[in-house]
Amino acid sequence: MTTRICYCISLITAAGLLFIGLRFLISPVKAEFDYGISVNMQTDYSFHYIKGIRDLFSGILLMLLVLTKQRKALALTLLAATVVPLGDLMIVMVKNGGDWQHGIAHLIALAICLIVGPILLMQNPKKNATDSEAYFNLIHSAVDGGPRVIECDLLPGAKTPWHYHTSFSEKFDVLKGELEVGKAGKRYQLKAGDHIIIMANETHLFYNRSKEVCRVRTTIDPGNFQFEHASLIISGLMKDGLTNSNGIPKKLSDLALFIYLNNSKMTGAMKIVEPVLAFIANIAIKMGRLKVLEETYCKKADPNTI
Repeated sequence: MTTRICYCISLITAAGLLFIGLRFLISPVKAEFDYGISVNMQTDYSFHYIKGIRDLFSGILLMLLVLTKQRKALALTLLAATVVPLGDLMIVMVKNGGDWQHGIAHLIALAICLIVGPILLMQNPKKNATDSEAYFNLIHSAVDGGPRVIECDLLPGAKTPWHYHTSFSEKFDVLKGELEVGKAGKRYQLKAGDHIIIMANETHLFYNRSKEVCRVRTTIDPGNFQFEHASLIISGLMKDGLTNSNGIPKKLSDLALFIYLNNSKMTGAMKIVEPVLAFIANIAIKMGRLKVLEETYCKKADPNTI
């Protein structure tokens, strides 16, 4: 519960930073006044725009860390970020001789960093006893032609945000347990024996809300080679303890690569971070991270993997 509260506070802070950043870009004079200083720059708002871009980046970074549940990275980022509100507070107080009316906002931001950061750092994530027992079986590979079929276990809490794929359709057959599947804005509660088909470009999500493991057979048609690699990589990362309790990779670069490989396109607010994740994936590919993951987790299934 404590971690969730910290995540909520961080998410609200991220939204606030996005708002402030956009305000400095759209209405620099008003944003400058609310910041707590007044400078005569004529009509040159270059520094205002720099401030806006800084806050936009900070907001996007915090939002990414919260949405991917990167607890330690979020905690360290907040602690490191204390220099920003502390510096802002000192600037405002020195400039205006103790203007607490405008300084209070910077003081609150400083308090969030100094309180939420250490709390997150001290939290011990609960280990799921079923992590090492997660089942994954590649029944039919895309390498052999035709649809690609796998069976895998979705651990309690495993979920995805709303997204869609442009290159293939998906069919989910629930073999054991229960699974919530969102499709085109509606949610369906599936039990063992139920199935649902998601067409290409159709928005969807899945979420194992139960406390039991859910076993699902997923059919990708037409078979997609990169999606298959994404499945093998995420399964390997889970077995090696490199994902969190929701099955999300702990490394942001691994998450970006997973989204890149499985042709996932974001919707809604997540659309904002899609270019950032694409950029991170591109850097990870150039740095050789994708090759390492493929060599580690995909070679046995695909003899053609380099």
